[in-house]
Amino acid sequence: MIHFSSPTQVKSSILSLDSRQIYLPQQTAFFAVRGVHHDGHQYIEPLYHLGIREFIVESAAWSGLLAEKAKKWTQADFWVVESSINCLQEIASIHRKSFSIPVIGITGSNGKTTCKEWLATLLQSKFSIVKSPKSFNSQIGVPLSVWGLKAQHQIAIFEAGISRVGEMQRIEKIIQPTWGIFTHFGEAHGQNFESDQQKLHEKLHLFSHVEKLVYRRKNTDQNSIKTEMQSINPQAELIAWSTEDLAHCLYVYWKISLKETHIRIKKPAQSEAFLDVKTELTDEAYLENLCHCLIMAHVAGLSVEEIQARTKWIRPISMRLEIKEGLRNNQIIDDSYNNDLDGLQLALPLLKKYEHKKRVLIISDFIEAGIAAPELYPKIAMLLQSQRIDQLIGVGDQLIKYQDSFKEIDVFYNTEDLINSGLLNQISDAVVLLKGARKFNFEHITQILETKTHCTKLEVNLDALQNNLTYFKETIGPDTKLMVMVKAFAYGAGAVEIAQVLQQQGIDYLTVAYTDEGVQLRKNGIYCPIMVMNPQIGELDTLSNFALEPEVYSMSMLEAIDEYSHAHNKSIKIHIKLDTGMKRLGFSLDQCKELTQKIASMPQVWVASILSHLVASESMKHQKFTEKQMLLFDKMTQKIIQTLGYTPFRHIANSAAIKNYPAARYEMVRLGISLYGISENKAEKKSLENVLTLKTYISQIKDIKKNETIGYGRKGKLKSNGHIATLALGYADGYSRSLGMGKGMFEINGYLCPTVGAICMDMCMVDITHLPVVKEGDEAIAFGGKIQLTDLAHQAKTIPYELMTNISERVKRVYVKN
Repeated sequence: MIHFSSPTQVKSSILSLDSRQIYLPQQTAFFAVRGVHHDGHQYIEPLYHLGIREFIVESAAWSGLLAEKAKKWTQADFWVVESSINCLQEIASIHRKSFSIPVIGITGSNGKTTCKEWLATLLQSKFSIVKSPKSFNSQIGVPLSVWGLKAQHQIAIFEAGISRVGEMQRIEKIIQPTWGIFTHFGEAHGQNFESDQQKLHEKLHLFSHVEKLVYRRKNTDQNSIKTEMQSINPQAELIAWSTEDLAHCLYVYWKISLKETHIRIKKPAQSEAFLDVKTELTDEAYLENLCHCLIMAHVAGLSVEEIQARTKWIRPISMRLEIKEGLRNNQIIDDSYNNDLDGLQLALPLLKKYEHKKRVLIISDFIEAGIAAPELYPKIAMLLQSQRIDQLIGVGDQLIKYQDSFKEIDVFYNTEDLINSGLLNQISDAVVLLKGARKFNFEHITQILETKTHCTKLEVNLDALQNNLTYFKETIGPDTKLMVMVKAFAYGAGAVEIAQVLQQQGIDYLTVAYTDEGVQLRKNGIYCPIMVMNPQIGELDTLSNFALEPEVYSMSMLEAIDEYSHAHNKSIKIHIKLDTGMKRLGFSLDQCKELTQKIASMPQVWVASILSHLVASESMKHQKFTEKQMLLFDKMTQKIIQTLGYTPFRHIANSAAIKNYPAARYEMVRLGISLYGISENKAEKKSLENVLTLKTYISQIKDIKKNETIGYGRKGKLKSNGHIATLALGYADGYSRSLGMGKGMFEINGYLCPTVGAICMDMCMVDITHLPVVKEGDEAIAFGGKIQLTDLAHQAKTIPYELMTNISERVKRVYVKN
């Protein structure tokens, strides 16, 4: 049945906007959303045949063959609305109103997810809790989180994030928080706001109707929170705390030692602390988040003794999923410590990307699920039945108790028993997903399965990559195709892994430099079109067998393809490269006539695209030359198109030109280094996120006297007595020798530490004299934190491309995702 109205409720218990994450179709309502480069409506028919019987569709897309077919699907309900996302939000808001339990809303610039997880840890011993899965805090994530509210829950904790004016008012209507926490307020996500004051005002709208709000007042400027709240919600009780102000708000005193912190919290008129706890946390950002949670736990009714007992469970948490290379051709998806049913549902689709590998799932007891075990484990078993899991391994006495719920499972009481069994050493050619609660120490499993033990690693943030990809999709619009460069090991980031993400995001084309790079992608399940920039005549058979499309830049290559296609009776897609000024590869203007004549005589060859390369699109001082290249490109492509009788995709715009020269976009653009958040355009840079972070660790700390020398050639010295740290990173890892002698910096515990002496092959030394707290094993960031890759390249007198592609393959690539 087709309804031309918005539903106030749905029959289904599961809501989904992602056709790739359908587990129980008969219980799922699908919300079809039209985006810039995707349209959920194209999946409606296959989802109907899968078993879904409830759809929310958008009126702008509800026409033609799909609408006609749907009239015959009498067993399904179709709700035709103006906006599927708005409808989702309305349904979640109505659902929320049916519950009268306390709901805690959390927002801020940083620390939202950490506060949510820690507060849940504190409260879960006393209450049945529902919370946002992972970092579900967006316009879509919030309603999906609120939909998780069930009759058995006693407290809800939802986080909220915004990036534009007006978004928080919509989120507030969905969450309708009773109490609130405002976390650290900083620079994050500020590009779409006129000022920090506007961003603060917008964020505080989450608390328009709260009874109580917990926040930190750091100095007199922070009174702006109080001022804004008086205009937004003057009835709210503002529970401010400070480490500086003893008289006007809750006073927090923390004493940090090497291994723990003692926290005491007292009210203004009291001499004694009403909360007195100890924690293993020593980082000030962590302590700020913890104090928010301790005060809110007190507001929620936990006794001092309960808070003290539960604080011992608080640990730094990894909110990021990590994808790592493993031994025996295994791939490891480490999503430990997000041990709930929602987290499992979100992680399972990642296995689908590895169709060619065996799928192994290792889980522990689910101790944070908020569902009674007799109901929980059959539910998990039903969820897994809808997936292709080739081997299931369980750890914990609950999984042993309920093992009969699963079709087939190997179970162990603890992680040590699993390791000692030798079962892990039998796993090969597999993708292994790890989902374990913290108490089961699944990091020991990861260590056994991992292939590289070198502690230096390049972190690739897949969420930031997706953000940047979305930015460029929105910039070019729906009518322009997007080709992404994954040559040179995807600029050092890892070609297969990056290509898998791009393919999942519906990229139009990938480009590699050499044929063997394309073959590797095909062997790892990449099926989208791939252009090869430097094919060799002797590789035509390989190109054809692996459906790789050669870039043709010479007559000899064109003639070889002609001969090959005739000899093997094959049609071949090619890409014609024109030289408009680079003077590197490509057909010149004086070859254009001969080129068009040859192509006209080759009906078995299909020209998929015509391309050229801009020489200096990143610099506006070469604007005239760039525009001259574009005019020449127009002239040459028109001649070719007239001969062909059809219009191939034309592309000349690289990363810089996408923003600087909109007229150069044509039918397709090529995205390269800017995908990783690197841009010379200041306005564009504000919208991009850093993707790559190179990290190492302190191997040893030494005391150095003023007259002592450090490193090769006795070149390194300190100005006075001090301390140096030796880091496990050298020029063999890709850290340039030109960054020695203080030119390069490392970020350690928030401080910048200059290099000392020459960079060695496998290590380097930095000055840590000025650090108040530092120890062996601490993390050191070469770039990606306070030090950006562009700045480091400037110090090394090179370009970011060179630093990225020089990162050795012995450095672990770890792919992280919220």
